[in-house]
Amino acid sequence: MPTSVYFNNQEASREQLLLEDMVIESIKNHGIDIYYLPRSSRDFPAGQLDDYTKHVKGVDDLFGDDPVKYYDSAFKIDMYLETFNDYGGQQEFFSKFGLQVEKTARVAVARRTFEKYVTTRNLPKEGDLIYMPAQRKLMEIRFVERDVSFFQLGKRLPYMYVLSLETFKYNGELLATGIQEIDFVCDDTALSTNFVVDTATMSAESFIRGEIAWQGPAGDFANANTTGIVTQFNRTTNDIYNEYVDGPMPAETLRLRNIKGSFTVGDPIYGFTTGASANLVSYNILQTGTEGEIMDNWQIEQEANTYLDFSESNPFGEP
Repeated sequence: MPTSVYFNNQEASREQLLLEDMVIESIKNHGIDIYYLPRSSRDFPAGQLDDYTKHVKGVDDLFGDDPVKYYDSAFKIDMYLETFNDYGGQQEFFSKFGLQVEKTARVAVARRTFEKYVTTRNLPKEGDLIYMPAQRKLMEIRFVERDVSFFQLGKRLPYMYVLSLETFKYNGELLATGIQEIDFVCDDTALSTNFVVDTATMSAESFIRGEIAWQGPAGDFANANTTGIVTQFNRTTNDIYNEYVDGPMPAETLRLRNIKGSFTVGDPIYGFTTGASANLVSYNILQTGTEGEIMDNWQIEQEANTYLDFSESNPFGEP
């Protein structure tokens, strides 16, 4: 038997709009302001280079993925934080890969709100990032639930999306949103290298955090063959500490991350934004700038030198 002709529960557009307005108002009143970072690297043609960092930011045609994930915009938007008490997930646990940290959260965003403020996306996508200013945390979208309202009042489009998030694990991604608070958030976890420079040969300008340091023909950044992003620079002759990076910052040292190419000792390093320059004295690619208990590349290299003679043509076998 069909439903009653006197009650319209599936095609009442006015009721649908009323319910959607109530969802938007509830999130606006009880939600929080966050930044939505779309992963723009998958929107670029295959093999396209970024003019600023010289990294490939397009999608690889063979594997269907972007080798270096690139985020160049951030949209402020209101969302409702469903996980308000603590992170979800298994938290810290030991697996066959060692210590794993799995912290998750769930947020809800109204569909109309998302379409209004995020101009480069029709809907949220897995792989995009969420930045929470209060927590100073980056979260990665792992799953987008589109049927959470289950077609209430017959509306086919969802009233809102529920995003399942996981703590973002930095792995060389490029953040260039123009908001320093976001662009600098990965400096304390990024794999970086210390470059000892000759401050006596420096110009009056100094390298600044977040700018591109490069080597190549003087004044010709377009043909730069090596680049890196500055996380810290100590021009003085004393070790210093700061609030972003753990451990001391050695004297006369430039710390870089997201390194592309190989720097040449003796050649000058230039700063793209400030125009600063200084001759490179030395660096060790195996010795990271942010040392930790599990970072033992350099220790393994030193230990191996006591067993193997790398001056031989074949140190692992007979000549």
